[in-house]
Formats: sequence, C-alpha cells, structure tokens
Amino acid sequence: SDPRSCRAMPVGCTAWMINDCAHCFITAGHCCCSSLQVMEFNVPFSQSNGNVVHPPPQDQYAVDTSSRQSQYVTIGQDWAYFGCFPNSTTGLTPYQAQGQAYTLASSPPAYNPSVVIRITGYGVDSTPNGTYNQIQQASTGPYYYFGGTTLQYQVDTEGGNSGSCVQWESGGGLAIGIHTNGGCSTSGSGANSGTGINNAALQAAMSNPQGVCRITASATVYCT
Repeated sequence: SDPRSCRAMPVGCTAWMINDCAHCFITAGHCCCSSLQVMEFNVPFSQSNGNVVHPPPQDQYAVDTSSRQSQYVTIGQDWAYFGCFPNSTTGLTPYQAQGQAYTLASSPPAYNPSVVIRITGYGVDSTPNGTYNQIQQASTGPYYYFGGTTLQYQVDTEGGNSGSCVQWESGGGLAIGIHTNGGCSTSGSGANSGTGINNAALQAAMSNPQGVCRITASATVYCT
C-alpha cells in the first residue's frame, strides 16, 4: 500500500509521483504518450476473472497532455515525465490527496550485490487468483548491474510493472531508476532491467517542466 505509486491507464503500466516542485510523475517511455491518460491510486482488487476494477472518481487523475515528455530508444533510454490535473471531484492534486512522493537519488549506486532493490507496481498476475491482476504489489531482490544509464536487478516483475520505481531499499528508499524490461528466467537466472535516474535526457526534462509540471497547484506561481 504505497501511496506514491499509481496505475497508468488505459495502457496498464505503472507510474509514480516524485518530490519535484509540482509533484509530477515518472513512468517508462514505452508507456507514453497517447495511451497515458489517467492515473489511478488506491486501486481495488480485480474481479475473479482478472478484469480490473477502477477506483472511485476521487482517486483518478487526468494526465495533462501538454506536460508529457518522453524518450523510448532502448534499455537505459526509456522514460517519461508528466503531470496530472487536480481531481475533478475533490479539487485536490494527487500529492495533496496522497501525501507522499518518491525522493530521487542523484545517481544510482555503484554495483554491489548487497544492495537491496524494491519494485512496486501493477503487474499482470493470476497468482493466487485473478483478483491479484494489476493491483499494487511489491517485490525485493539483489542489485545485479549498473553501467551508463542501465540498471539490472533480480527482482520479480510482470507485464504491467513497466514504469515502476526502482527503489534503493537498503539506501533509505531513494528512487534510482525506472523499470522497463524483463529478463529474469523462471529458474532464477538473468536479470530485469531499467533506466537509471541519471539519464541526461530525463534530467533535462525535469529541469524544463511543461504544463502542470511547470506550475504549482495555485496555477499562478511557476516552479524554478
């Protein structure tokens, strides 16, 4: 039950709120952009057949299309940064309603197998039954590799986890990257991969926010 993580619909990915000036969001670039329309928090269990159940309107936030910035090239260059409008029912921003946001690391840590990684997201899942499909779940495991802007880790994920925060569990919970690709085998070999928070294009986008990411909830004071 992490209040910072949300389900990105209708694409069915994961996104997460960060502690920048306007508390905007990060996800995978391949989850953007026309399919990135609504962020859902406090997601309920799915139906027994796996069909997703949407949260009530007060937990859904429309994406500001003018705020979307993204890149989708390859592993390590796959990210999106965007914001949402205040809720049409409550008038609250996502941060005002949820009360928490991820803190970004300046860079992922150097590879060390003792580093523990946590990934929270909305993966496609039928275990133990269909009610667990695309609801919020988390898994932890060891760090596996860091080079350039590519991260690898042996943490369980499923389709739908794309865009999840790669969290440095053993380093105070800092966000170090974006989960984008599977690679683990059922035997436990291999590793899953993502884009490091040190990606220069992502950093440039966050330094040049657009739309609601540029203005605060008052819509009159610009973030700097």
